[in-house]
Amino acid sequence: MIHTASRPYQILSVLSIVMLSVAVAACAGGDFASKGTDEDSAAKQQLDAQTKSQQAQANEAEQSKLLNAKPLRGPQDPIYVNLASTVLDKKMQEAEKPKGTVAQHILKELSSDPVIQLVPGNKKAASIIDVTVAPKVSLMEMKGVHRKTGKPGKMTAVVMEATITSQSPPAIYTVYESGHVLQNEEVSKRFAKQIREVILEKVGPQIPAH
Repeated sequence: MIHTASRPYQILSVLSIVMLSVAVAACAGGDFASKGTDEDSAAKQQLDAQTKSQQAQANEAEQSKLLNAKPLRGPQDPIYVNLASTVLDKKMQEAEKPKGTVAQHILKELSSDPVIQLVPGNKKAASIIDVTVAPKVSLMEMKGVHRKTGKPGKMTAVVMEATITSQSPPAIYTVYESGHVLQNEEVSKRFAKQIREVILEKVGPQIPAH
């Protein structure tokens, strides 16, 4: 009787286990499907990013190819340079003697070169400008060593800086020169020579022919 009475419970237990297993499997299947969808979405985003990167690289390569395909100016072809006004800080404005010395040395150095052609910075000349030169000069106290005594000390130095901008291909160069304020004229000459060399040797060979 005991065995007979327990059979319905055994059957119910088996059915319960089967239903529970089906429910667990369904839940597991749902989780697996969701995970797969997330992975597919991430893979698609990664593929899209790679495609965009490849397209950008292809565009850059094409632009570089077009630029390289342009004929370059010849060694004796003119380089059109716009020389901006020399900017002096307040101390240099007061100390510069004679006035306009730095600007005159730069102007003389560039205008005396047969290849460099100075042009104004107005709208009319903007289409032919190859290079823009923007000089600035300041006066400051600098530490140094006295040549005769060998002792450390300070001196008033003139510091010159010029930003040289090439239009095509785009490039920016910066030159510096400095020295004792009493040697202003010599420093100006060295400074102007540096500017000319950058224009002729670094910028010039890369400029496309007009």
